[in-house]
Amino acid sequence: MGSVHNAVSNTDPERLIIPGRFDSLPENEPARSWSDVPWRTIVASVGVVVITIALLMLIVATARIITWVCIAGFFAIVLAPLVRRVQSRLGGRRTVAAAMVLFTTLAVTLGIIALFIMPFRTQLVSIITDLPGTVHDAARGRGPVGNLVKRLNLETYVQSHEAELTRTANRLSDSGFETARTVFDAVLAFVTVTLITFFFLTQSSKMAKGVQSVIPRRRLSSVQRIASDAAGAVSGYVIGNLIISGIAGVAAFVCLLALGVPSPVVLALWVAFADLIPLVGATLGAAVCVLVAYLQSPAAGLIALIFFIVYQQIENGVIYPSIMARTVKVNPLVILLGVLVAVELFGIVGALLAVPVSGAFQVIVTAVRQERQREQLLLPDNVTEPLDLSGS
Repeated sequence: MGSVHNAVSNTDPERLIIPGRFDSLPENEPARSWSDVPWRTIVASVGVVVITIALLMLIVATARIITWVCIAGFFAIVLAPLVRRVQSRLGGRRTVAAAMVLFTTLAVTLGIIALFIMPFRTQLVSIITDLPGTVHDAARGRGPVGNLVKRLNLETYVQSHEAELTRTANRLSDSGFETARTVFDAVLAFVTVTLITFFFLTQSSKMAKGVQSVIPRRRLSSVQRIASDAAGAVSGYVIGNLIISGIAGVAAFVCLLALGVPSPVVLALWVAFADLIPLVGATLGAAVCVLVAYLQSPAAGLIALIFFIVYQQIENGVIYPSIMARTVKVNPLVILLGVLVAVELFGIVGALLAVPVSGAFQVIVTAVRQERQREQLLLPDNVTEPLDLSGS
């Protein structure tokens, strides 16, 4: 017994093995260090980090091109059903059908833009040219802007910032180079998006075959159905929203023309365009019209305010449900988050694309969930006997 006690007492406490905790560790295993890591693992890790940083830098550098491609893809999805109809009339000539649909759409769009931009440009040039004098008149309570400043009790603010407002007005009137560069960038983006959209429309069948070649055959029919439903949701929403915006513009034109408000065509086009923007577009369009009508006369402003409030109720309760009955209903929270993210990434164009893209995403998620539930109901391939559901 004493020998056992002496053996235990002579044992090094640091080398004492406690059963169940350290007995699985090697007794003389050396400490690990960076020199023990294989060089291939280090090179692979560094390579992954470098490639990730390079991809992020590439995405940031080509953000504008990526934006153009996304916009062109969206337009191609919207115009694809119309291209298919024209193609069936022309006997299968896809390129001719895509060219006819695309250039007809461009002609209508450019006509509307010219109808809106030309009067707006004339008035904007006049406003910018007269802006220094308008600032002086507003500071003294003269003119239409001065009357508005006096009604809103802003004389003190305008008078204290008169010099800054005058400098800003002069800078706006002398920014010809900036205007030319902005116009050049807009034309470049317009032409690029148009060409990419045309290629998407004409090469859609080849791209679809390329995508189908990498999809498993058992998933092919499901993917085709989901893609068709998502594209239908996007095109249906856009076409329906364009119809609703057109109705809003016509109604605003009739109201403004009856009230004798100046430039009713420009204001009606603004209402139609603003109505395309989700959540806040209708309010923005109505606010500008009410403000211009109020500058015309307080009575006209009040009548315009009542008109737009009543029309919004009719649009939300009657027009929108009847036209959008076949499109997917998107959760308002999803719309809000989608608009915020899209505006941050793509600007005002993102606000226009947010709702249809959110609807397509919702269709895809719902279809994938239903597909998984359907697969879970199918019997495994190795089951040859019926299941006993009697509980015995």
